[in-house]
Amino acid sequence: MAIQNKLDPLAIAERLAAWLPEVLHAAGDVTLSDLSMPVASGMSSETILFDATWEADGQRISKGMVARVPPSGRGMFNDYDIAREGRVMAAMASHSDAAVPAVIAQELTGTVLGAPFLLLERAYGTVPADDPPFVTGGWVVELAPEQRATMFDNALRTIADIQKVSPDEIGLGDLGHSDLGDTALTQQFEYWKRFYAWAAGGRPSPNIDAAFEILGRGIPATAGPVVVTWGDARMGNLMFDHDQRVTGVFDWEMATLGPSEVDLGYFLFFDRMYSFGLGLPRLEGFPDHAAAVARFEELTGRAVNDIDWFEAWGALRGAILLLRLGNLMIELGLLPHDADMPLNNPAAQVLANLLELPAPSGQAGWITGNR
Repeated sequence: MAIQNKLDPLAIAERLAAWLPEVLHAAGDVTLSDLSMPVASGMSSETILFDATWEADGQRISKGMVARVPPSGRGMFNDYDIAREGRVMAAMASHSDAAVPAVIAQELTGTVLGAPFLLLERAYGTVPADDPPFVTGGWVVELAPEQRATMFDNALRTIADIQKVSPDEIGLGDLGHSDLGDTALTQQFEYWKRFYAWAAGGRPSPNIDAAFEILGRGIPATAGPVVVTWGDARMGNLMFDHDQRVTGVFDWEMATLGPSEVDLGYFLFFDRMYSFGLGLPRLEGFPDHAAAVARFEELTGRAVNDIDWFEAWGALRGAILLLRLGNLMIELGLLPHDADMPLNNPAAQVLANLLELPAPSGQAGWITGNR
């Protein structure tokens, strides 16, 4: 979801009902039911869930659907491109074994809901929450350790499945930032430096500055293939069924090209953030760091290289995103203007720990209880 939902459910239902008959090739009206807007998911978009029922070719059809709408006005990203995200999701849904929701349609004019949006097939299951973090209570904590081990393994398998497709063969060979460097990894590095300059809003982080300096001196010359990197590989962007199988893979706005270690490093960083970063022990059943890396190598059939660098790179990107999130929450009046959360948060704590930097100063903050 966005930081604050601003869409009116009744108006949404009316507009979608008027738009859907042509999109679905319906013989008559499309009836919408059970429309809802979840409040415990991500931060970058507004998500509208609903069921649609219609008739086509003499048959009555019912399907769960999702409208994914970028936030109006200020958001997490300065270059949100819903058409690009839809293109990536459509390609990955068609060509990978990962449970990426199928794209039914893209409405890019903004005339239906006031902003462009993606219409997706709905996935069913349960998502580990970010607010409050799933490691502090709820269904994941209530699982048996063996079930959590299966959940973790299925998450790694999903990342591996994403990376088994060739970007060139599925029409995503141009997904990187070719104007920013000679390799996919240097392109990512330069992209995030630019993003950080915008996200900081005139309030830079000494630790992020130091991290760019340290990691910039040792960007790996990776020998592995360039793959589609999901960009936001973490438990909170996965949906699981009652057997801990992955039923949905969400939030593709940061997808790009890079070595496979990019997503693995980000996933391992988030695992560390939701333990060390929050001052909590890891949940029993989740494998240790070495076992997770070895399992990923087994799933991909490739050696993992320079994982310490890539985990720190994940932490750096996470710290930048939480810097932006904190500044945005201040702009929206959800945090006081002098709040330390943009500079001191669980991601910043992990970044400092991984690179042996001074711990962030001020009072550590998180999203829970602030929106």
